[in-house]
Amino acid sequence: MPHESVDEKDLELINALQLTPRASWAQLGRALALDPVTVARRWQRLTEAGLAWVTCVVGPSLHSEFCMAYIEIECVPDRLDDTATALSAEPQVRYVHHLTGLYGLLAVAALRTPAEVSGYLRGLVGRLPGVRAYRAEMRTVGYSEPSRWRLRSLERTQQRALEADRAPSATVGGARVDAVDRELYRLLHEDGRMSYAELTERAGISEPTARRRVKRLLAHRLLRLRCEMAQSLSGWPDSAVLWASVAPQHLEATARSLTAVPDVRLCCALTGERNLLLMVWLRSLGDLPRLEATITERSRHLTIVDRAACLHTVKQMGRLLDSEGRSIGHVPPDVEVFPNI
Repeated sequence: MPHESVDEKDLELINALQLTPRASWAQLGRALALDPVTVARRWQRLTEAGLAWVTCVVGPSLHSEFCMAYIEIECVPDRLDDTATALSAEPQVRYVHHLTGLYGLLAVAALRTPAEVSGYLRGLVGRLPGVRAYRAEMRTVGYSEPSRWRLRSLERTQQRALEADRAPSATVGGARVDAVDRELYRLLHEDGRMSYAELTERAGISEPTARRRVKRLLAHRLLRLRCEMAQSLSGWPDSAVLWASVAPQHLEATARSLTAVPDVRLCCALTGERNLLLMVWLRSLGDLPRLEATITERSRHLTIVDRAACLHTVKQMGRLLDSEGRSIGHVPPDVEVFPNI
């Protein structure tokens, strides 16, 4: 499916699913002024082409229950592809980015404890044949994550129509996670819009149980659904990573202010001297200096100390991506980072 065949209604549909990932075809049809059957057919066409998909990630209520390691890797030049492929096959690795600069790969891994991060770095990353050197930092606070990034294709009236159908959130906390919940996480990670009938069959539970469990996991923010798309289709085809240094007493306020910058997809605090990381999507790499100026103007306490262009995102939250950002494969998640609380 060439990009030329994707029209404004397709982009509106993706935007709608960014807002309400499990909305019914009827709800989506009302918001987009389309027949529900047409909406379903459009979505099937997009997903089969790898241009858009809905997945599931561990929600913010559990972010303190595991560790995120940001690992920069210097590779032997002719082994970079092999190293990226090996890392992408690992269920603990959520992202693999090929970057400009000395450290040609940036991998993001989720593990349960700092000791597990240590073992992972020494036992896997450090022993990959193509790895010449690596350095790693731990995420301390996540301020903004990619699931909050939106296309801007919908009119405000369409957004309101979808928001009116959204179920209210329950009080956060108090929920426990068991083996059934982990299986639902695995299945929704594969397809966040998987029907309750299929969830019932594959998880070996009744449909009322599947409905109740999924709604509870989402309402308590134990899981979060997100609609992703091929970056080349988004209108922001280029991306970059920025590392900044901020005085600790100003870090919180600075990071919170940067989450309001539309091009910022990810903002998180890290250990180390470069204690703030930003992942940005750009309409062109030529916009990077302008964006850096915007960022530095927002806080006199921030200094950008390093930057790299992203040449290719190889893996993104379990999806293997081609050079255009299309989904070409799926790696099941490590459900053990979805703990019993």
